[in-house]
Amino acid sequence: MADVDPGGTGWPARIAVVTMHTSPAAAPGHCSNGGLNVYVHEVCAELGRRGVATDVFTRCAEGEAERTEPLAPLSRLVYRPAGRRDIDKYRLMFEVARFTDLVAEFAAGQRYDLLYSHYWLSGLVACALRNRLGLPWAHRAHTLAVMKNQRLAPGVPPEPDFRIDLEGEISRCADLLVVSTEAEGDQIRSAYRVRPDRLAVVPPGVDLGHFRPMPRSEAGRHIGRTPGGLFVFVGRLEPLKGVDLAIRALSLVACRYPTARLLVLGDDGGEGGERERLRRLAGELGLSGRVEFWGTVSRQALPACYSAAEACLVPSYSESFGLAALEAQACGTPVIASDTAGLASIVRDGTTGFLVRHQDPEAYAVPMERLLATPGLVEEMGGRARRLASAFTWTRTVDLLLERFRDLAGSVRPAPLLA
Repeated sequence: MADVDPGGTGWPARIAVVTMHTSPAAAPGHCSNGGLNVYVHEVCAELGRRGVATDVFTRCAEGEAERTEPLAPLSRLVYRPAGRRDIDKYRLMFEVARFTDLVAEFAAGQRYDLLYSHYWLSGLVACALRNRLGLPWAHRAHTLAVMKNQRLAPGVPPEPDFRIDLEGEISRCADLLVVSTEAEGDQIRSAYRVRPDRLAVVPPGVDLGHFRPMPRSEAGRHIGRTPGGLFVFVGRLEPLKGVDLAIRALSLVACRYPTARLLVLGDDGGEGGERERLRRLAGELGLSGRVEFWGTVSRQALPACYSAAEACLVPSYSESFGLAALEAQACGTPVIASDTAGLASIVRDGTTGFLVRHQDPEAYAVPMERLLATPGLVEEMGGRARRLASAFTWTRTVDLLLERFRDLAGSVRPAPLLA
């Protein structure tokens, strides 16, 4: 990558982005891939359009060759080995020190103005790097253990105490914490006693040129399904996402609306096995022909999938933001979502969709039936949803980021390393 002239764009000219556990080039909806991947890719692409270069440090499997490859204009992926391909995120923690050394080795031949890390594993890397490279450091958690533990899916063990402690250390050491919503900022301030001036509320965006409404009949032809009575879920398959609630809600709706169906887009996250569990559940409820599991689909196919549906279901037990809900609304599709702080920030209850206050199948079935029973309601809510989503652009996201990043100019100072 050619050197970037800092006089052309101001500060920063080049940012070192750390996303150790997952590559932004990976398809969302599989393993640990999700909104974080989309976020990093879109932010780096928009930064490149402003003349700000980014090197994105991520891992490849042990034994694979170190390599760099383009991500977007002025952005490249820098792969360094860390653990086997299918390593658990908590075992990946023991690869942090070596991964940090490899990143520092590469960075020694470059010039960076800022570190921007994503998720707690990358925060551990950045915490060590910021002292070695003498850079200001911004961090985005994406998910916090303390928030996840407040609303756990049945039978799911809580996040371990050591992750909570490490996230606290990261929160206290980073120069700037980027959060999606005021509620997320309040949670960090309360849990880790972080000063308000070290928090920046920067909502993610959506590509409004790509995610746009299609007539439902046309969208149905694109995906090979007859529109009418179709609901869609998009995301990783893991208990946290509450897909079993969506399936159980469909079983209630189908008693009155025989055409009701559910399209599940995404594959196993975490240790896997969730897709098969959900498939068995659909069979036990007599819904084998009405719940379709398509696995991971391309970003190109998603707008048609959203547009063909009566609503996008987002029954997550916790969400820091919920990019799928924003994408669906950009496509003019109402959203039925759990009333978590992250989703409540982008879904207007009764206006662009419905917020469900109890994680109960019947509570989801009620708004599903309301959309099916009320002529024109899907279109009415969908129009308002598109207008709401139009306020969330990646241009606005990067405007806000650069404003706060530039505030960090000259703020480099020693910081304590993690124990």
